Amino acid sequence: MGEVPAVRAHTAWSRAGGRGARSFLGLTTGAGTASLLLIERIGRRKLMIPQQWVCAAVLVVIGLWASEPPAVVLACFLVFAFANAMCTALTGVYPGEIFPTEIRGIGTGFATAFSRVGAALGTFLLPWSMQHLGAGPSMLIAAGVCGVGALVSQALAPETMGRPLSETSAPRRSAREAWRAGTH
Repeated sequence: MGEVPAVRAHTAWSRAGGRGARSFLGLTTGAGTASLLLIERIGRRKLMIPQQWVCAAVLVVIGLWASEPPAVVLACFLVFAFANAMCTALTGVYPGEIFPTEIRGIGTGFATAFSRVGAALGTFLLPWSMQHLGAGPSMLIAAGVCGVGALVSQALAPETMGRPLSETSAPRRSAREAWRAGTH
C-alpha cells in the first residue's frame, strides 16, 4: 500500500528543514489570530464557510492523488491546518451570538462539546480507517465530513457581523424563509 500521506508529508517537512511541532503550532496560532482579526471585518459566514470548502478540497486532492509528491501532501496538510484553525477560532464566538439568552450557555457548551466529540471520533476512527480502508478513502471520508459541514453552514448559519446581540439571538425564521429573504 506504500506510505500513508502523513508519513510522506512528514518526510517532506524533515527534508525541508522544518521544525515539526513548533512550526505547526505557529501556523495554527497564526490562523487563529488571523481569524480573530478578520472576524469583524469580513464576517462569520465568510470566515467559516469558504474555509470548510478549502478543507474539503485539499483532503480530496490527498484522497484522489495516490502518487502525489511528499511536498504536495505537506502543502495540502498545511493548508488544511490553517483553514481548519480559522474555523475553529469561531467556536467560542459564533454560538454565543446566535443562541437566545435563555439557552446561550447551554447552546455554546453544546457546540463546543459537539466539536470535541467530533475531534475524539476522528482521533480514534482515523487510524482504524487508514488501516482498514486505506489512506485515499479515509481522506475522502474526511473531505465528505468537511463538505457536509460547509453545506449545513451555508444553509443555516446566519451572518451576525454588525448586528446587535438582541437581533442575532432572537428566534429565527425557518431556513427556507431566511434563504428567501436573503438574511441567511
